[in-house]
Amino acid sequence: MFDFIFSQTIFYLTLILVLFIPGFFLILATRMRKEFSPLEVFVLSFGSSIVLIDFLTIALGKSPFGITRNSIIGAIILFSIICFAVYLIFHRKNKGQPSIPASTASSSKIKKHSTILVITLLLLTIFIKTIYFKDAIFPTATDLGHHMYWTKVIAVTGQLPQYEKVEIQEDFTLGEPSPIADFIIGEHLPFAAIAIVSGASVISAFPVLTLFLIHIMSLLAIFVLAQALFKNSKHKDSIATATLFLIGPLWAIASPQAKFASGGVIGNNIGNLLIPLIIILFLKALIEKKSNILSYALFLSLGLAYTHHLSTFIFAFILFFTIIAYAIINPKTILQDAKEWMKLIISPWVLSVLAAGIIFIFLLYTPTYLNTTAIDTAVGAPSKATRTGLTLDQFKSTAGEARFAFALIGIVLLFFARNLGKYNQAFLIGWIGALTIMSLRPNWLFVDIPSNRVASYIVFPIAIIAAYALIKILTTLKSENKNYLNPIFLLATFFIFLSFIATSGFYDNALALNDASSASKALQTYNASEYLTQRSDAKDMILKDHNYLAGDSWIKLFTMRGYSYPLSRGYFKRYEDETKQREQCTNFMISTPTTTEAKQCYDGTGTDFVMINPKIDSSQFSRLKEFWQVYSADDIAIFYKAQ
Repeated sequence: MFDFIFSQTIFYLTLILVLFIPGFFLILATRMRKEFSPLEVFVLSFGSSIVLIDFLTIALGKSPFGITRNSIIGAIILFSIICFAVYLIFHRKNKGQPSIPASTASSSKIKKHSTILVITLLLLTIFIKTIYFKDAIFPTATDLGHHMYWTKVIAVTGQLPQYEKVEIQEDFTLGEPSPIADFIIGEHLPFAAIAIVSGASVISAFPVLTLFLIHIMSLLAIFVLAQALFKNSKHKDSIATATLFLIGPLWAIASPQAKFASGGVIGNNIGNLLIPLIIILFLKALIEKKSNILSYALFLSLGLAYTHHLSTFIFAFILFFTIIAYAIINPKTILQDAKEWMKLIISPWVLSVLAAGIIFIFLLYTPTYLNTTAIDTAVGAPSKATRTGLTLDQFKSTAGEARFAFALIGIVLLFFARNLGKYNQAFLIGWIGALTIMSLRPNWLFVDIPSNRVASYIVFPIAIIAAYALIKILTTLKSENKNYLNPIFLLATFFIFLSFIATSGFYDNALALNDASSASKALQTYNASEYLTQRSDAKDMILKDHNYLAGDSWIKLFTMRGYSYPLSRGYFKRYEDETKQREQCTNFMISTPTTTEAKQCYDGTGTDFVMINPKIDSSQFSRLKEFWQVYSADDIAIFYKAQ
């Protein structure tokens, strides 16, 4: 019991050390603490820490110190001390000078009468998500297994990983390792740092708990962004609270919320945290013409580029569409405003960050997706049916029917909004416009990315715009009520809206619920993996089935013999891909082990162990003399192929 309490205490202290301390001290050093509200500082500290841990750990990986517990803790402490020293120096210089007036600082402070409602919504959100995680927190998700393999590589070796895979060639043999562009170093370094410092096993609840924390912080980021976007409105707190309502307890489970956290979709979760924070910084920098805040926005943008290529790609389009929207809304002042932007860019703060980013990318560590092959897979005419765009019904389903309906009204209202702020208006229109076109008509922008993945990013801007429309309608009815509307009609309208939104949200939540936990089946897979790892070596090749085994992507975390080890039979539709010739060996060796092709595959790859679900695939092996069953459980069996 004491060991459990001690390990849990160390784990949560590690979360504070890794995911809060570095970012907080950076905010101190850059003199931005007084620029933002306490809640904004809290969320910015968290997001900044993720970025800083990425860069600090990359630097350690390139140094003689390596990535160890002592080096990580030492780097965080040293960085924090330097930042605090810089803060003290500037504090002494500015001592006696008046602090920033409340009117010029961020207005993202919650009124006292709204605090209880916001806290209640947040607690309700956490409660609903926790109910879902009760059966989903056990590490079984495929994506999470792939990511945690690289996390464990970093933790075990103390070095930055080489993202490589091995594929089966046309002559049925295994080829040489080739680079993988799908994995980005920033998705793994924060988890590796937590695992190394806390000593937590990656095959545990800690990865999902950490993702859950990141997700909750992204909701807070959207809340403070909503306040920043509508800071000129007297209803800014109501709009922000309504936004939290639309993304918190409602649609709490469906993608990209708890469903993504339990599924181990690391890049999207971090992207959904960093993108709102970057928009907040860009807004404040442009409105108040402050180059230090713009440099901070660029710093987080660089961190986003080292964390998730899809989020970076999408954010680039958001900026592009925002500029277009701004030019359309403000045609008379665009040239003068562009000159002001250039003054902000050509400043010591911004140029220093840009120079540091260029040096880091080209001399220290280049993101794996910055190569011709990776770029070709994301840019160009859609190459698959899943990349040609969603239908309007699919798009509406992703956004949530109620949110979609109110967002349509909100978009119309945005074009006629007064006193919203030209930058605020442009960012809202550019954000929603970019994601809508990328989701529905990707060919217009030469986007060759799965449309459903792009559409998952639409949830947050649609929630903000829907909240704006909802509050706008209700406040308009309330003001008009003094003249000719009956209070009963106003109350009835409110409850109709509430019922429509709640029904839609909870219905989507219900669709996302798991029928049953797969923990017991995955545990069988892990036991079998541990058994086979102890009784085989690198000379043996293992083949496992992804279709019917639970948690099969985690098998590689037991063997630790390479990302492509063991070989895997993928989903059957994978072997029927018309756009790309796929190897058939992994399918033949399990489905039809007696055919000539399967025998050539066994010989060429050296496969001698097969892990399958006995309820589905045991018959074709049990009747063959050359296959011996060496392990048996309810949902997994291992066969050995005698030479």
